Amino acid sequence: MTVVSSIINDAFREGNILPLAKAPTDAQATEALRLLNQLFSSIYGDAAGEALQDWPLGNFGRESPEYNLGWSEYQVDRPTINQRLLALNEEARTVYLSLYPQDGSRMGIVDPYGRLESFPVTLDGNGRTIEGAATLVLNTNGLYREWFYRADLGNWMRLTGIGLTDEMPFPAEHDLFFVLLLAMRINPRFGRSMDQQSERVYMSERRKFVARYLQSMPLEILDDISWPFLSLQSYDQQREFSSNRAFNRGGYFWRP
Repeated sequence: MTVVSSIINDAFREGNILPLAKAPTDAQATEALRLLNQLFSSIYGDAAGEALQDWPLGNFGRESPEYNLGWSEYQVDRPTINQRLLALNEEARTVYLSLYPQDGSRMGIVDPYGRLESFPVTLDGNGRTIEGAATLVLNTNGLYREWFYRADLGNWMRLTGIGLTDEMPFPAEHDLFFVLLLAMRINPRFGRSMDQQSERVYMSERRKFVARYLQSMPLEILDDISWPFLSLQSYDQQREFSSNRAFNRGGYFWRP
Protein backbone atom coordinates (compact mmCIF):
# COMPACT_ATOMS: atom_id res chain seq x y z
CA MET A 1 0.00 0.00 0.00
CA THR A 2 1.18 3.51 -0.83
CA VAL A 3 0.73 6.42 1.55
CA VAL A 4 -0.68 9.63 0.06
CA SER A 5 2.26 11.71 1.33
CA SER A 6 4.69 9.67 -0.77
CA ILE A 7 2.69 10.47 -3.94
CA ILE A 8 2.93 14.17 -3.05
CA ASN A 9 6.68 13.97 -2.38
CA ASP A 10 7.29 12.22 -5.71
CA ALA A 11 5.17 14.81 -7.53
CA PHE A 12 7.40 17.61 -6.22
CA ARG A 13 10.48 15.62 -7.20
CA GLU A 14 9.10 14.98 -10.70
CA GLY A 15 9.30 18.67 -11.53
CA ASN A 16 12.63 19.01 -9.71
CA ILE A 17 10.98 21.51 -7.39
CA LEU A 18 12.52 19.85 -4.35
CA PRO A 19 15.93 18.17 -4.13
CA LEU A 20 16.32 14.51 -3.24
CA ALA A 21 15.38 13.66 0.37
CA LYS A 22 13.84 17.12 0.89
CA ALA A 23 10.20 17.04 2.06
CA PRO A 24 7.58 19.63 1.10
CA THR A 25 6.76 22.32 3.63
CA ASP A 26 3.45 22.07 5.50
CA ALA A 27 1.94 24.71 3.21
CA GLN A 28 3.14 22.90 0.08
CA ALA A 29 1.86 19.54 1.34
CA THR A 30 -1.53 21.05 2.25
CA GLU A 31 -1.95 22.60 -1.20
CA ALA A 32 -0.84 19.40 -2.95
CA LEU A 33 -3.25 17.32 -0.86
CA ARG A 34 -6.12 19.62 -1.85
CA LEU A 35 -5.17 19.25 -5.52
CA LEU A 36 -4.91 15.47 -5.21
CA ASN A 37 -8.38 15.23 -3.65
CA GLN A 38 -9.70 17.33 -6.52
CA LEU A 39 -8.16 14.88 -8.97
CA PHE A 40 -9.76 11.93 -7.18
CA SER A 41 -13.16 13.63 -7.46
CA SER A 42 -12.80 14.68 -11.09
CA ILE A 43 -11.34 11.60 -12.70
CA TYR A 44 -14.40 9.41 -12.18
CA GLY A 45 -17.29 10.03 -14.53
CA ASP A 46 -14.77 11.64 -16.88
CA ALA A 47 -11.56 9.75 -17.61
CA ALA A 48 -12.90 6.50 -16.15
CA GLY A 49 -15.99 5.02 -14.57
CA GLU A 50 -19.55 6.31 -14.58
CA ALA A 51 -21.25 9.37 -13.13
CA LEU A 52 -23.34 8.70 -10.03
CA GLN A 53 -27.13 8.56 -10.25
CA ASP A 54 -29.49 9.56 -7.40
CA TRP A 55 -30.98 6.77 -5.26
CA PRO A 56 -33.42 8.09 -2.59
CA LEU A 57 -33.55 6.16 0.66
CA GLY A 58 -36.87 7.60 1.78
CA ASN A 59 -39.61 10.15 1.18
CA PHE A 60 -38.56 13.14 3.30
CA GLY A 61 -39.23 16.36 1.36
CA ARG A 62 -40.51 14.51 -1.70
CA GLU A 63 -43.80 15.19 -3.50
CA SER A 64 -46.16 12.27 -4.25
CA PRO A 65 -44.05 9.62 -2.53
CA GLU A 66 -46.45 6.85 -3.54
CA TYR A 67 -45.52 7.62 -7.17
CA ASN A 68 -41.85 8.54 -6.81
CA LEU A 69 -40.94 5.74 -4.44
CA GLY A 70 -42.89 2.78 -5.73
CA TRP A 71 -40.27 0.18 -4.83
CA SER A 72 -40.46 -2.29 -2.01
CA GLU A 73 -38.32 -1.78 1.07
CA TYR A 74 -36.14 -4.62 -0.22
CA GLN A 75 -35.27 -2.67 -3.37
CA VAL A 76 -34.65 0.64 -1.60
CA ASP A 77 -32.10 -0.95 0.71
CA ARG A 78 -30.25 -2.74 -2.11
CA PRO A 79 -29.04 -0.15 -4.62
CA THR A 80 -27.31 -1.00 -7.87
CA ILE A 81 -23.73 0.14 -8.48
CA ASN A 82 -22.75 3.73 -9.28
CA GLN A 83 -25.50 5.31 -7.19
CA ARG A 84 -25.56 8.41 -4.99
CA LEU A 85 -27.66 7.58 -1.93
CA LEU A 86 -29.91 10.45 -0.85
CA ALA A 87 -30.43 10.30 2.91
CA LEU A 88 -34.16 11.08 2.80
CA ASN A 89 -34.97 8.27 5.24
CA GLU A 90 -37.20 9.01 8.23
CA GLU A 91 -35.81 6.21 10.35
CA ALA A 92 -32.44 4.55 10.81
CA ARG A 93 -31.84 2.04 8.04
CA THR A 94 -29.27 -0.41 6.74
CA VAL A 95 -28.27 -0.35 3.07
CA TYR A 96 -26.77 -3.48 1.52
CA LEU A 97 -24.24 -2.80 -1.22
CA SER A 98 -24.32 -4.83 -4.43
CA LEU A 99 -23.49 -8.53 -4.37
CA TYR A 100 -21.77 -8.12 -7.73
CA PRO A 101 -19.76 -4.87 -7.84
CA GLN A 102 -17.44 -4.33 -10.80
CA ASP A 103 -13.82 -3.40 -10.22
CA GLY A 104 -13.94 0.40 -10.15
CA SER A 105 -17.63 0.71 -9.27
CA ARG A 106 -18.57 3.77 -7.24
CA MET A 107 -21.06 4.55 -4.51
CA GLY A 108 -21.78 7.79 -2.71
CA ILE A 109 -24.07 9.29 -0.11
CA VAL A 110 -25.29 12.84 0.50
CA ASP A 111 -27.32 14.22 3.41
CA PRO A 112 -29.06 17.24 1.84
CA TYR A 113 -31.19 18.10 4.88
CA GLY A 114 -28.54 17.47 7.55
CA ARG A 115 -30.48 14.70 9.29
CA LEU A 116 -28.05 11.75 9.42
CA GLU A 117 -27.36 12.19 13.12
CA SER A 118 -31.04 11.62 13.88
CA PHE A 119 -31.58 8.97 11.17
CA PRO A 120 -28.24 7.22 10.58
CA VAL A 121 -27.52 4.98 7.61
CA THR A 122 -25.49 1.81 8.04
CA LEU A 123 -23.73 0.52 4.94
CA ASP A 124 -23.28 -3.24 4.79
CA GLY A 125 -20.53 -4.52 2.48
CA ASN A 126 -22.70 -7.56 1.66
CA GLY A 127 -19.80 -9.99 1.51
CA ARG A 128 -17.17 -7.31 0.95
CA THR A 129 -15.70 -4.76 3.33
CA ILE A 130 -16.19 -1.00 3.30
CA GLU A 131 -13.27 1.06 4.58
CA GLY A 132 -11.89 -2.22 5.90
CA ALA A 133 -14.94 -3.16 7.99
CA ALA A 134 -18.00 -5.33 7.39
CA THR A 135 -20.33 -2.38 8.10
CA LEU A 136 -19.99 1.39 8.33
CA VAL A 137 -22.32 3.66 10.32
CA LEU A 138 -22.86 7.14 8.83
CA ASN A 139 -24.27 9.62 11.32
CA THR A 140 -22.67 13.00 10.54
CA ASN A 141 -25.09 15.75 9.51
CA GLY A 142 -24.45 17.16 6.03
CA LEU A 143 -22.13 14.30 5.08
CA TYR A 144 -20.97 13.79 1.51
CA ARG A 145 -18.75 10.79 0.83
CA GLU A 146 -17.83 8.53 -2.08
CA TRP A 147 -16.35 5.06 -2.29
CA PHE A 148 -14.57 3.11 -5.00
CA TYR A 149 -14.61 -0.69 -5.22
CA ARG A 150 -11.26 -2.47 -5.41
CA ALA A 151 -11.77 -6.04 -6.54
CA ASP A 152 -8.19 -6.98 -5.64
CA LEU A 153 -8.95 -6.21 -1.98
CA GLY A 154 -12.69 -6.93 -1.92
CA ASN A 155 -13.05 -3.53 -0.27
CA TRP A 156 -14.94 -0.29 -0.88
CA MET A 157 -12.23 2.37 -0.52
CA ARG A 158 -13.07 5.90 0.61
CA LEU A 159 -12.51 8.34 -2.27
CA THR A 160 -13.27 11.69 -0.61
CA GLY A 161 -11.53 13.58 2.16
CA ILE A 162 -8.25 11.66 1.89
CA GLY A 163 -5.50 12.71 4.33
CA LEU A 164 -1.70 12.76 4.10
CA THR A 165 -1.29 9.63 6.19
CA ASP A 166 -4.07 7.69 4.46
CA GLU A 167 -3.39 4.94 1.98
CA MET A 168 -3.97 5.59 -1.71
CA PRO A 169 -7.41 4.27 -2.71
CA PHE A 170 -6.05 2.87 -5.98
CA PRO A 171 -3.70 -0.10 -6.54
CA ALA A 172 0.04 0.59 -6.38
CA GLU A 173 0.48 -0.10 -10.10
CA HIS A 174 -1.27 3.22 -10.75
CA ASP A 175 0.89 5.29 -8.39
CA LEU A 176 2.98 6.68 -11.24
CA PHE A 177 -0.15 7.90 -13.01
CA PHE A 178 -1.18 9.97 -9.99
CA VAL A 179 2.36 11.20 -9.36
CA LEU A 180 2.56 12.58 -12.90
CA LEU A 181 -1.03 13.87 -12.87
CA LEU A 182 -0.41 15.74 -9.61
CA ALA A 183 2.92 17.05 -10.90
CA MET A 184 1.07 18.57 -13.87
CA ARG A 185 -1.07 20.56 -11.40
CA ILE A 186 1.85 21.54 -9.13
CA ASN A 187 4.46 22.47 -11.75
CA PRO A 188 2.82 25.68 -13.09
CA ARG A 189 2.71 27.08 -9.55
CA PHE A 190 6.52 26.96 -9.54
CA GLY A 191 7.07 27.98 -13.14
CA ARG A 192 7.96 24.43 -14.20
CA SER A 193 6.67 22.25 -17.02
CA MET A 194 6.70 18.53 -17.62
CA ASP A 195 9.41 17.28 -20.00
CA GLN A 196 8.69 15.07 -22.99
CA GLN A 197 9.88 11.89 -21.30
CA SER A 198 7.41 12.36 -18.45
CA GLU A 199 4.64 13.27 -20.88
CA ARG A 200 5.09 10.00 -22.75
CA VAL A 201 5.05 8.01 -19.52
CA TYR A 202 1.95 9.91 -18.35
CA MET A 203 0.02 9.07 -21.53
CA SER A 204 0.96 5.41 -21.22
CA GLU A 205 -0.09 5.27 -17.55
CA ARG A 206 -3.33 7.12 -18.25
CA ARG A 207 -4.29 4.57 -20.92
CA LYS A 208 -3.69 1.75 -18.44
CA PHE A 209 -5.83 3.42 -15.78
CA VAL A 210 -8.73 4.19 -18.13
CA ALA A 211 -8.64 0.70 -19.68
CA ARG A 212 -8.87 -0.88 -16.22
CA TYR A 213 -11.74 1.19 -14.87
CA LEU A 214 -13.77 2.07 -17.95
CA GLN A 215 -17.23 0.58 -17.52
CA SER A 216 -19.93 1.69 -19.97
CA MET A 217 -20.06 4.74 -22.19
CA PRO A 218 -23.39 6.62 -22.41
CA LEU A 219 -24.30 7.73 -25.92
CA GLU A 220 -25.61 11.29 -25.99
CA ILE A 221 -27.82 12.59 -28.77
CA LEU A 222 -26.53 15.50 -30.86
CA ASP A 223 -28.37 18.79 -30.34
CA ASP A 224 -28.53 19.51 -34.07
CA ILE A 225 -30.48 16.31 -34.79
CA SER A 226 -32.60 16.07 -31.63
CA TRP A 227 -36.37 16.18 -31.79
CA PRO A 228 -37.94 19.60 -31.13
CA PHE A 229 -39.42 18.46 -27.82
CA LEU A 230 -36.23 16.77 -26.57
CA SER A 231 -34.62 19.35 -24.31
CA LEU A 232 -31.31 19.01 -22.52
CA GLN A 233 -33.27 18.74 -19.27
CA SER A 234 -35.09 15.63 -20.48
CA TYR A 235 -31.86 13.73 -21.06
CA ASP A 236 -31.27 10.95 -18.55
CA GLN A 237 -34.37 11.77 -16.51
CA GLN A 238 -37.31 9.66 -17.71
CA ARG A 239 -37.21 8.81 -21.40
CA GLU A 240 -33.45 8.38 -21.69
CA PHE A 241 -33.52 8.72 -25.49
CA SER A 242 -29.85 9.62 -25.58
CA SER A 243 -28.27 7.01 -23.32
CA ASN A 244 -27.76 3.29 -23.13
CA ARG A 245 -27.85 3.51 -19.33
CA ALA A 246 -31.51 2.47 -19.08
CA PHE A 247 -30.80 -0.68 -21.07
CA ASN A 248 -27.71 -1.44 -19.02
CA ARG A 249 -29.71 -1.09 -15.80
CA GLY A 250 -32.45 -3.43 -16.99
CA GLY A 251 -35.28 -1.02 -17.72
CA TYR A 252 -36.34 1.63 -20.20
CA PHE A 253 -38.75 3.90 -18.33
CA TRP A 254 -37.82 2.87 -14.80
CA ARG A 255 -35.90 5.48 -12.83
CA PRO A 256 -35.17 5.83 -9.11
